[in-house]
Amino acid sequence: MDQIEQVRSKTDIVELINSYIPLKKAGRNFKALCPFHSEKTPSFVVSPERQIFKCFGCGESGNVFNFLMKYENMEFAEALRFLADKAGIKLESFKPSKAFQEKERLLQINHLASEFYHFILLNHKVGEKGLRYLLARGISKSSMKLFKLGYAPESWENLQDFLVRKKGYHRLDLEKTGLIIRSRQSFYDRFRGRIIFPLLDHRGNTVGFSARTLKPELKTAKYINTPETILYHKSDLFYGFNITKKAIKEKNQAIIVEGELDLISSYQAGVKNVVAIKGSALTESQVNLIKRFTENIALSLDEDAAGDAASRRGIEIADTEGLNIRVIQLQYGKDPDECSQHSVRLWKESVKKAIPVYDFYLRSAVKRFAKKSAESKKKISEALIPIWAKIVNEVVKAHYVKKLSNLLQVDEEVILKEIVRWEKKEEIGQLGRKETSSQVRPVEKEKSRREKLEELLLALVLQSERAKNRRLEKVNEEKLNNNVAKRIFKALKDFMKNKKAKDFKINKFVGKLAEELIETVDRLYLMDLQLDLKEPNKLKQEFEKILKEIEKLWLKEQLVVLVAKIRKSEKEGEENRLIDLRQEFAHLSQKLKDEV
Repeated sequence: MDQIEQVRSKTDIVELINSYIPLKKAGRNFKALCPFHSEKTPSFVVSPERQIFKCFGCGESGNVFNFLMKYENMEFAEALRFLADKAGIKLESFKPSKAFQEKERLLQINHLASEFYHFILLNHKVGEKGLRYLLARGISKSSMKLFKLGYAPESWENLQDFLVRKKGYHRLDLEKTGLIIRSRQSFYDRFRGRIIFPLLDHRGNTVGFSARTLKPELKTAKYINTPETILYHKSDLFYGFNITKKAIKEKNQAIIVEGELDLISSYQAGVKNVVAIKGSALTESQVNLIKRFTENIALSLDEDAAGDAASRRGIEIADTEGLNIRVIQLQYGKDPDECSQHSVRLWKESVKKAIPVYDFYLRSAVKRFAKKSAESKKKISEALIPIWAKIVNEVVKAHYVKKLSNLLQVDEEVILKEIVRWEKKEEIGQLGRKETSSQVRPVEKEKSRREKLEELLLALVLQSERAKNRRLEKVNEEKLNNNVAKRIFKALKDFMKNKKAKDFKINKFVGKLAEELIETVDRLYLMDLQLDLKEPNKLKQEFEKILKEIEKLWLKEQLVVLVAKIRKSEKEGEENRLIDLRQEFAHLSQKLKDEV
């Protein structure tokens, strides 16, 4: 057994997946809402016997490694190491890819850079100005340690001196992390004379940095960030999430703020279920990440966000994914940092009094436009109709249609007509924006009724706990159209020759199966038959019913073939052959009649 197989055998897929999403027992398997696509009815199935998962909605499937790679966006080597550590297995024979080794090297560089900046801030004379600035902003030393805040010296090569000369890393690797910038003749440190906020992913890896200037009077950006690298993707990241995710899960709510100091000040004030994004726009990746921990989010947005297209798009994504969205309106100051530093009570009250996002849009529109004239009513409707049209839940949509009709003093029917008109206009616009592409995703061919019946018959036999041999004897695989099903039935018969049904072990059977057949067996073994597998009479009835349907379809197919042969023989004057063909046709016709 190689080490990959050793790690897989030591990992229980049910236990692993259940640590991320709640699984419920369903017969011999477990079910859940799929974490990889939106759905209301569970179609995600986990098999403890096969140690695999399969979603019958989106098609995602695989083993423990595949789950982690998809769910946590890990590479195979990362997933292997993660599971090996959990199982207490020391990896010796496995050789990671060059890409993985490079990623690990860059992560180590970022980690050391974070330690360097953090040490300078708290333990070096050069960092005193940064320390004084943070203390003046109300950030405690314990918070600086928890969030690993740092200070970048004003020198052009301090970080390079540490990482290249003392730690032995190459400048080309430092460039790949975004820590240094190439000039015509040399390299220089990207971050200089700034407060450093390490950016960690939710697993605790340092993937990048954000840096705040101490000299707002200079004509430079207030914040500069690590550029997009193989480690850092701005759209995937929540600042502070690695620290606050536990509180978010416990509170069942995530407070989303717009900056690092907003988050740290909120955390200090006791509101710890908080994360920060850059700007006010949520991305699809961020929504999918937060959805793992809570269905409730509260956004700390300013009034300008109501008219910001990017912010609205983020809220639409969150709404589509089923999140409950509220908006925090501050009772003091311009941002959560200012509010919580001024008064912990006012910040907590602001969070407690957060309003539903569509009420926020309504209030914002009223605040921006007077509501007495026809012109102002038009402006309010133009601001809100596109938002109302994209509300996913019809009950919620109806509620806000009524609110808007009362506000504008018009019938609800008028609002609904405007929504329909806007939707038609948007649909036409989208059609006009569509681009033709040679990279069109192929549409999966719809299975015929015959194919579905044959697969259902095979699924029933595979999942039967009893009478497997008796059922197999009744199946004539030569009457099946599906070549894969034919091969699996034949392999199943060969496997069961000297076994009783109760001796059937799915893993042993799959172990003797051709590799190209395994995916089908796994899919059918996990298929929900909508039957109680422990009720033999119902299973027998369903089996006989499906077998009969397949027999009828086969007979009809044979009759069509015979008609073609009869016509050909008539044309060619083959009298003796015609007699045989007509007798066979009569025999099969009677058989079909008997089946009906």
